[in-house]
Parts: sequence; C-alpha cells; structure tokens
Amino acid sequence: MLMETREVVESEDLDFGRISGRIGSMAEKMGKYSITMPRSLAEAAREVSGDAGLSAYIAGAVEARVRHDKLGQFLAEYEESHEPITQEEIDEVDREMARAEADRAERARRSGKSKKADAA
Repeated sequence: MLMETREVVESEDLDFGRISGRIGSMAEKMGKYSITMPRSLAEAAREVSGDAGLSAYIAGAVEARVRHDKLGQFLAEYEESHEPITQEEIDEVDREMARAEADRAERARRSGKSKKADAA
C-alpha cells in the first residue's frame, strides 16, 4: 500500500510546480483570479507571506489543499477496492515519516556545520 501511495503523491497529476519565492516560473502559465475571503484572513496571510508575496503564499496553500484532497480521494478509492487501511499501517507510515524528517534535520545540521567550518 505504501508504494502505491507514493506513486500517486509523486505522479504528474499532482505536480503543480513547486511554489517557492515569488511566482515567476515561465514554465507554467499564470492566471489572475478574483477570490473572496475575510479581510482579516487576507491581512494575516499578507503579514506572514514575507518576500514571497501574497499570491505565492495563497498558491502554496491551495496547492497543499489540492494535494490533501487528491490523497483523500486516492485513499477512499483504495479502501473501496482493497481492505481498509489499518491503524498499524498508519502508525508504520507515521514512524517512517518521523525517521525521514529526523534524517533531513540531521543532514541540514551537518550541512550548516560544514558551511561554518568552510567560512572559518
């Protein structure tokens, strides 16, 4: 089950192009849309968006939500055609994700030490 999930999450259907920094990738056409949201929410998003800008911040949030919803659809379809996902399987994935995050943090820590040593 885990491999199938990775394949779906990494598939081109979910590849929106990473939103990082300002939206400026010419690889994908951009569109201008009018959205309505509470003013206080828009202002809070503007405050935390920093240099990336509000459009990039909102695009990133929408991208995350679409990925979440598509993964939910995949899991529902998977459980319809297979057996339900067990708590043990969920726990296994949680452990794997925690290990991966710890590995990333360790690599980042080591990389930071290397850069400091090079600068000295």
